Amino acid sequence: MKTQKTQDTIFQDDFAEEVWETTYKDYKDNNVDETFRRVAKTIASVESTPQKRKEWEDKFYDLLTNFKGVPGGRIIANAGTEWIGTTFANCYVGPLPEKNLDSIDGIYGVLKQQALTLKSEGGWGMDFSWIRPRGSFIYGVGVESPGSVKFMELFDKSSEIVTAGSGLKSKNIKAKGKIRKGAMMATMSVYHADIIEFITAKQTPNKLSKFNMSVNCNKEFMDKVNAVFSGDESQDSWDLCFPDTTHPAYKTEWNGSFTIWKEKGYPLATIKQPLKVDWLSGAFLFMRKKYYFDENYFLYFEDTDLSRKTGKVYYLPQITAFHLGKRMSRKNLKYLLIHLRSMFYYFKKWKT
Repeated sequence: MKTQKTQDTIFQDDFAEEVWETTYKDYKDNNVDETFRRVAKTIASVESTPQKRKEWEDKFYDLLTNFKGVPGGRIIANAGTEWIGTTFANCYVGPLPEKNLDSIDGIYGVLKQQALTLKSEGGWGMDFSWIRPRGSFIYGVGVESPGSVKFMELFDKSSEIVTAGSGLKSKNIKAKGKIRKGAMMATMSVYHADIIEFITAKQTPNKLSKFNMSVNCNKEFMDKVNAVFSGDESQDSWDLCFPDTTHPAYKTEWNGSFTIWKEKGYPLATIKQPLKVDWLSGAFLFMRKKYYFDENYFLYFEDTDLSRKTGKVYYLPQITAFHLGKRMSRKNLKYLLIHLRSMFYYFKKWKT
């Protein structure tokens, strides 16, 4: 393959060109500059006047050429194409039903939303703390639950099937070079009684192979870790628990957050013997002192200046997720426009 030269952009190596051709090139794109032009024109289309649309199309195009700025992959692959069933956002946190989450209806409802997200080429993430742990008694049917990690296998298989494609080279000239494989992230609260099974799941070959997995820690746990590491052995204990599923509020108010459940004064059942904090913290990678994960999926910082410059990378202060639909609404296109404008201005600031 020869290195492709166009009026404005040059690939630095053959592999970069191959990635563009197989992953991001639309069948109408003759070269990568046409890819960048279709993206720039689509994002600028929500501007209020023809003059503004042309101004920002050119600004975005200039930012994209020669890879000075690179937006998310789904933007490059789908903006300005005819594929109205696809998304412009790379990643989503899956929504949960408002009530009765931990039920067959609730679990399979979430599974359907996951399948629709993956079908649209969006990545999908979920904290699985809302599903009762292995061994919990299900009073409606008189048996014990297989647990949250076992139910995760449904989502793993769904991802495998939905994003498999035909496995054959398409003869349709419009076909994409390849389908985006299911990108999924699973977390589980450090409180959850299935956390050991969650941590060790991937020790079994091919189990939950479509997931990246991380433990969802909170400040209470990280403070215990710091105390133990500082020599305070009295803090070296951690209870694994889950809400009392017989409590009247369980079906209507349990939303997967142990913190909110405890704040309401509702009971938690200690399911297993206390674990050594030292062992549990050693079972997964974690961030000490400065960084903590809370149960609302945010990484939060003691240093709140998220716009600081670190090397040559800018961390923007806000990231907006988009809602799925057959078409991206003008409202969500405007959100995307704001983020690309931020990207444009931060790039200009960095250059100076």
